[in-house]
Amino acid sequence: PHLRGVWVVRGEEEAAALPPDTEHVLLGSAQYRRAVERAAFLVNNVNWPWAVPKRPGSVHIHTHQGTPLKYMGADLLGRPGARHGLDVPQMLRRADRWDHSLVAGRYAERVWERAYPCHFSSARTGSPRNDVLVNAGPQDGHRVRERLGVPDGHTVVLYAPTRREYRRGGYVERIDPARLAADLGEGHTLVVRLHPSLAAGPARGLGLAELHRRGVLIDATDEPHVEDLMLASDLLITDYSALMFDYVLLDRPVLIHADDWAAYTASRGTYFDVTAEAPGHVSRSYRELAWLLASGAWRDEEAARLRSAFRDRFCEYEDGRAAERVVRTLLLGEPMPEPVGVPAARPVPAVSGRDLLTSS
Repeated sequence: PHLRGVWVVRGEEEAAALPPDTEHVLLGSAQYRRAVERAAFLVNNVNWPWAVPKRPGSVHIHTHQGTPLKYMGADLLGRPGARHGLDVPQMLRRADRWDHSLVAGRYAERVWERAYPCHFSSARTGSPRNDVLVNAGPQDGHRVRERLGVPDGHTVVLYAPTRREYRRGGYVERIDPARLAADLGEGHTLVVRLHPSLAAGPARGLGLAELHRRGVLIDATDEPHVEDLMLASDLLITDYSALMFDYVLLDRPVLIHADDWAAYTASRGTYFDVTAEAPGHVSRSYRELAWLLASGAWRDEEAARLRSAFRDRFCEYEDGRAAERVVRTLLLGEPMPEPVGVPAARPVPAVSGRDLLTSS
């Protein structure tokens, strides 16, 4: 009760979307500068700019944007293509001002400490943004479906590709979304979520926005909360996106489409071979992806086993109380039990048990 929370938002449009009576400041404004200068705690999921001073006594808490698969921080020094435009030494100097780095499990703890060999401490709290996934109820996804305009009874497939460093602009169309949407057929809705760095790029203008306008698929790239899209879907198709580490908390199927794995690892670098330790079945061509969908293998016992093993390895601190743990232990200095791990797996209801593709 004695803590005053202030949100930093980019502009008036974002401010208008905040819940009523949410105290906020606009980025770069005089009010923003005063808030940053006076704040006891600063929380961010990206690095702080040099314009934000590290005042003596202030505490910087880094929540991160997910559990990393691809190389980050100092590990990019040996990947000139991946770090193009990035000043890694400056990035590390800014990271040296972190006080706490929140981690979802011991794997993430090891990776962040390797990628940013700085003076912060790892906080075994879990990821606050994932509490909503761990604690989700049956109606959470249905409300999002209604807002997106998904017809009742449809099976929702979320396609979330990541960016590529080996192509200028970062966008490489590994799956034709129009073909996938057509092949899924009646009773299915394809939701596409591009990587945020591609939101203003040519991918939208090359047809995704038009496909959305025509009702072929739902372009959800601009949705502010990707957790809502995960709650609304029955299946995640991705390549190397960190979303896979969060999605398995719903205990719903994941397909990894890795048709350019060799090129991706050569250019960006990864901490492990996700094709060998995947959260579900792996496809290396569209034909193979189509077979996994049409045959029902996407939701078979082996898919469930892979998902469970992946969740156990990477999500050990995700018990649905991460936000509470951060506030109690890091902000208020109260003791709290260690995370107990992901609750017993329970899929938040998928709408249909149908096999997906009607043709290939």
